[in-house]
Amino acid sequence: MRYVSLGTFPIWRPVHGGQLRANAIHKVLRDCGWETRHVVVTPHRGARREMETGDFFIEMPRRFRKKMARRKWRSDVASAEFVVRSKSSRRAIAKFLDDFRPDVIALEQCWLWPALREYVETGSPEARFSIVYSSHNFEQQLPAQEAATAGAGTDLWSAQRAAEIESDLAAKADLVVTVSEQDAACFRKLNPSVVIAANGIWPRETSAGFARWASRFAGLRTALFVGSGHPPNVRGFLQMTGPDLGFLSASERIVVVGGVADQIRNDPGFLRHRGADNARIELLGVQDGATLSALIELADAVMLPIVEGGGTNIKTAEALYSRKPIVATSFAFRGYEQFKHWRNVRLADRPEDFRDLLAQALRSEPEALTQADIAQLDTLLWTETLQKLPGLFAALPRRRHQAPAVDDPGGFLPGLLRRMGLWRKS
Repeated sequence: MRYVSLGTFPIWRPVHGGQLRANAIHKVLRDCGWETRHVVVTPHRGARREMETGDFFIEMPRRFRKKMARRKWRSDVASAEFVVRSKSSRRAIAKFLDDFRPDVIALEQCWLWPALREYVETGSPEARFSIVYSSHNFEQQLPAQEAATAGAGTDLWSAQRAAEIESDLAAKADLVVTVSEQDAACFRKLNPSVVIAANGIWPRETSAGFARWASRFAGLRTALFVGSGHPPNVRGFLQMTGPDLGFLSASERIVVVGGVADQIRNDPGFLRHRGADNARIELLGVQDGATLSALIELADAVMLPIVEGGGTNIKTAEALYSRKPIVATSFAFRGYEQFKHWRNVRLADRPEDFRDLLAQALRSEPEALTQADIAQLDTLLWTETLQKLPGLFAALPRRRHQAPAVDDPGGFLPGLLRRMGLWRKS
C-alpha cells in the first residue's frame, strides 16, 4: 500500500506538534509495510534541508512571500492561496502523484486541498485513491477568533478562506481523522466518516549533557514549560503567570524550551517586568530531543498554561509520560481527560490559583505513582494511539473521484478565483 501526505511543513526531523503527529503516522504505516511520501509547499526557505529522500518540496517564490508579508496573510492560509494561483506548482504536485500512484492521499491540515481538488477533477483517469483529511484541530476556529479580536480586513479574509477550504475538504474526504472528541463533534456536522486517533509520544531519548544542566541549575527548583511559537502558547503563559514572576522565590526558576521562548522574550507585557523576571526565568529556546530529555529529568514540575487553541496538546502527553508533578489548566487536558485526577496532576483555571499551585509543586515532594498508573502511561505512545489507522486506511474505497458538477463550470479553482474577484473569462 502507498500513502502520501500533503502539508505546509517538512516532517523528517519533527519539532513542533504538527510535524510530530505527521511523522508518527508515517512511521506507524511504514512499520506495517506501507510505502510513504510527503509533499510540502512552504514559504520557509530552509525547509528543503529538512526533507527526506523521495519526498517533494515546493518553495514559494520571494515575490509571493513579500506579498504575503505586505498583506499580513497567515502563512497557512497563504499556502492555499499560493497553490490556487500557481498553475506550475499544481502541475508539479499532480505529476508527483501520478508517478507515485498512492492508494491514500492525506491532507495534513487542509491548506493544500485546492491543489488536490484540481487533481481529483482533472487527474489521470487511471488513478484510484482515497482521500483522508488528517486534522490536527478544527482549523477554521483560530482564524475566526483572531478576526473577531483584531477586526482587520486581512484577518477576516483569512478566516473566510480557512472556513471555505476546510469545510469543502471535510465534506468530500473519505475519512476525517481527528485528535479529540471535541474536534470530531465539529467534523461530524460535515461528514459522518470521522474517527479519533489521539495525539501521542515516543519514549524519551537518552538525555545528553545532563551533568552540564545539573550544574547550571544546582540548588534551584525548576518548573519546565515546553512549547512552539504558536501564539496561544505565549498568551497562555503570560496570562497564567502574569503580571510578573514575583510569586517565585529566589531559588525557583521557570525553564522555557521551544519557539515559545523567543515569543515570550519579545512580548511587550513581558518586557515591562523584564528586570525582575529575568532572575526567575530561563528562556532556552529550541533544543534537541536529548537535551530536552535532560531538562525533563531535572525538572521538579512541568507546567501546561494552555487556555485556548484547537486539537490537543502533545506536550500534555509528554508531561504525563515524564511522571513529574504537573500544573495545568483543565483546557490543557482536553483529549486526556482520563488523566485529570491523577495524584500528581494539579489543575487551575484562574491565574492566581495556577501561580499558587505552581509554587506548591516546587516546594513539595511528588507523590509516587502506582504500578497501575505507570502501566496506563503506555496508552500515550504513538503505537497505541495510531494503531487502528493502517487498517482503516487499507479498508477505504479506492475510486476515481467525481468530476465537477455541471452547475460549477470550470471546477473548484476557477470558482475560488471568481469569489476572490480574480477570475477572468478567456
